[in-house]
Amino acid sequence: MKKLSIDLSNAPADICKEYDKALAIMAELREDKEDYTGWVNWPATIPEEWMSKMESVAEVVRSKCDKLIVIGIGGSYLGTAAVIEALGGSKPGYPEVVYAGNNMSGYYLAGLEKVVKDNETCVCVVSKSGGTMESRLAFSVIKGWMYEKYGREETARRIVAITDPHKGILREEANAEGYETFEIPSNIGGRYSAFTPGIMFPLAVAGVDIRAFVGGALEMSKDEEYWKEEGVKYALTRHALNEAGKDIEVVEYYDPSLRLIGEWCKQLFGESEGKEGRGLFPASLTFSTDLHSMGQFLQEGHQIFFETVINILNRDKDVTVPESAGADLAGRSLNDINLMAVKGVMAAHRKADIPIVRIDVEDVTEASLGQLLYFLMMTSAVTGKLMGIDPFNQPGVEDYKQEIRNLLGQ
Repeated sequence: MKKLSIDLSNAPADICKEYDKALAIMAELREDKEDYTGWVNWPATIPEEWMSKMESVAEVVRSKCDKLIVIGIGGSYLGTAAVIEALGGSKPGYPEVVYAGNNMSGYYLAGLEKVVKDNETCVCVVSKSGGTMESRLAFSVIKGWMYEKYGREETARRIVAITDPHKGILREEANAEGYETFEIPSNIGGRYSAFTPGIMFPLAVAGVDIRAFVGGALEMSKDEEYWKEEGVKYALTRHALNEAGKDIEVVEYYDPSLRLIGEWCKQLFGESEGKEGRGLFPASLTFSTDLHSMGQFLQEGHQIFFETVINILNRDKDVTVPESAGADLAGRSLNDINLMAVKGVMAAHRKADIPIVRIDVEDVTEASLGQLLYFLMMTSAVTGKLMGIDPFNQPGVEDYKQEIRNLLGQ
C-alpha cells in the first residue's frame, strides 16, 4: 500500500538539525516504558479476540437498531465521527451513527428524544471513568427515554459500555445492569485511542472494515525506513516553525468530508502540545469554502502561522462539468479542478513566503485513514517531546472542570 507523501519543499531549510534527537524520541516511544504510550505498538498487538468480539457484537447491535447513539466527548467520539464522515457515512443498510455527550446543550440533547422514540435505537457509551460530566448527563437522559420505550431489561441489552476494565462509575453500572462491555486499555489516553474499542466498535457497527483500518496503522507503525526518510520530518518541521515564531498551524483540506479529521487534529495537537506556555495553536479550514472568508488574512495578514494541507489524490466519485459552465470549464473533471485550486492557492501563498506542508493521501479508504491517523498521532508525540513537554498529560483541562463543579456546588 502506498504511504502518505509529505511535501516539505516550502519548509525551513534547517529542519534536520534535530533529526537524530527525533529518531531517538521515536525509539523511546516504541519501548512503551512511559505512561500512556501503549498506543505506539497497539496496532501490532491488539488481541485477535478483541477484534473478533467487536465484529460479533457489532453484528448483534446491527440486528437490533437502525440508529446507534455514541455517547462520548473528545477522544471518546471524535475518531469515530471523523472516520465515518470521511468515508461518506455509514455503509448502506447499516445503522446511522448519531452523537451525544459532546456538549451540555439542552436544546441539542432534546432533539435526540425523537431519534429514540421514532427509531430502533442502541447506545454505545464511551468513558474511561463514567464521570465525565457531558457524557454522564447525556447517558442518564437517553437511558430514561429508552426505559420508557423498551423497559429496563431490554434497554440493558441495547447498551454497550466501553470503559475501564476494573473501576469507575460506568464499570460498576455495566456490571450491575449486565451491559455488553469492551475495555479501554489503561496505558492509552483518549486522544491517542483511535485504534481501541472506543473508536473501532462503533465503526464496526457502521459497516467500516476495522481490520483494514487497523491494518493501515500497522503498516505505518512498523515501517521504520519510512519514518527515517520522510515521516519524522513533519514533526521536525512543526517544531522548527514553532521555534521560528509561527505559533499557529492551520490544517487545511479541499474535501469537506475531512472536516472532522480537522477537528480531531485540533484535539490531538492542542491537548498534547499546549502546555507550559508552549505549543502550536491548531486551527482548521475547509477550502475552497473558507478561502472566501479567510483567504485575505492568509494571503496578507499577520504571519504568525503556517499551513498544513491534507490533500486527497484520488476519490471514487466525480462530476464532469457540463457545457453550460462555459468553454473554460466544460468537460473537465471537478476533482481535477479542485486539485488546480490546491496547487494555485499553495503557489500564491508561497509567493507571500508562507511556510506550507502538503500531506498527500492516496485515497479515502479504511486503510489510508488508518495510516493518516497513526501518522498524525506519532507526529504530535514527537513534536511535543521536541518541545520539551509531556504530550500525554492535560493538567490544564482540570482547571475549568473544577470551576464548573464549584459553581454547581453553590
